[in-house]
Amino acid sequence: MDDKQPSVRRSATLLALAAFFAFLAALGVMYSQQVLAAIGAVWAAFFPLVLGCVIAFLVNLIMGRLERVYFPSTKAGPLAASRRPVCLAASFAIIAIVIAVIVNLVLPEMKASAGIIQQGAVLVLEDFYQWAQDDLDMLLASLDTTAVENIEHSFADFMATLSSGDSSSLMNMVKSVFSTATSIAHNVFSFIVALVFSLYILLDKDRVFRGLDTFVEMTVPARFAATLRHAGHVANQAFSRFITGQCIEAVILGTLCAVGMAVFGMPYAVAVGACVGLTALVPVFGAWLGGAIGFLMILTVDPMQAVWFVVFLVVLQQLESHLIYPNVVGASVGLPGIWVFAAVLVGGALFGVVGMFLGVPTVATLRTLAIDRAAEVRARRKELAAKQAAEEAEARETSGA
Repeated sequence: MDDKQPSVRRSATLLALAAFFAFLAALGVMYSQQVLAAIGAVWAAFFPLVLGCVIAFLVNLIMGRLERVYFPSTKAGPLAASRRPVCLAASFAIIAIVIAVIVNLVLPEMKASAGIIQQGAVLVLEDFYQWAQDDLDMLLASLDTTAVENIEHSFADFMATLSSGDSSSLMNMVKSVFSTATSIAHNVFSFIVALVFSLYILLDKDRVFRGLDTFVEMTVPARFAATLRHAGHVANQAFSRFITGQCIEAVILGTLCAVGMAVFGMPYAVAVGACVGLTALVPVFGAWLGGAIGFLMILTVDPMQAVWFVVFLVVLQQLESHLIYPNVVGASVGLPGIWVFAAVLVGGALFGVVGMFLGVPTVATLRTLAIDRAAEVRARRKELAAKQAAEEAEARETSGA
């Protein structure tokens, strides 16, 4: 009877927890709008901090490597004290230089292409206007009388609204402009807060990690804390390797695109190569966005070369998908090609561009944790089987004696 009491208590505890969570789920369904509003408010409050953590993680990929080469053997003195601020400033300087180079390469060429497109559009509109003037009577005769009357009534109503002094349309426009300006100011403020928060994290990251470790030890059981630390370590490695591999792959693809375009004599080779490399940071489908921009830019110069550029990009993408990406990104995260494609497809369908970017390292993390768990279970089963075999052998020896 005493042996059954712990089992009964455990079952009663699980049943009570299940009932509690079912009650919470029912409340969530009944008050779904309020729950979603509360979640949105909490997310809006914490979004700058989350963005700051993301910025700190990305910058730390560069900063950590710089710290390993900035007088790594020095443990004390001015050099050791200056290691972190110097490496942090150098990391942001590197990022700023890369962004400035890409903008200076791409933006002037895109402006020139946009100007050419604008001139072409103006010529098309002028030709259309001339055609409309020449054939206005025939055009009006071909229109349905009812459609013409509807257009006339709509125009008359619009003019009557203006002449009556009704300011509702103007107020709506002012509200829209004010709402847009407020949203832009809020986003700028959130980014500034996130940037400052990331600086605090990076300047004192050792203490931050110790604080997180202490929090885990205080809030969860020891066994689960070890599992949580292992999961965090695996996730950190997967995301770090994926981002590093993705950046390397983007540089390789952009360089090959620029060199190939230069060899074939296509215009805007450097600008299009930089654009393709930049958009290639989004896995699998990103380079096609850069290719579309490059197609429009080349189209303003020579439509036939724009067609050949699409053919060239298709061939380059095939080489990249079968040779570069699996060896650079897939190998870096230890994920087969079919898993990479599935992660990008499902992540993009669920969360858009962010899901496409985060899908691969997330799946790599879950897959690594599953493999580690399976290895632990197999090792435990082997150990249990060996123990049972030893006990059976000992029993047989005892019975034989």
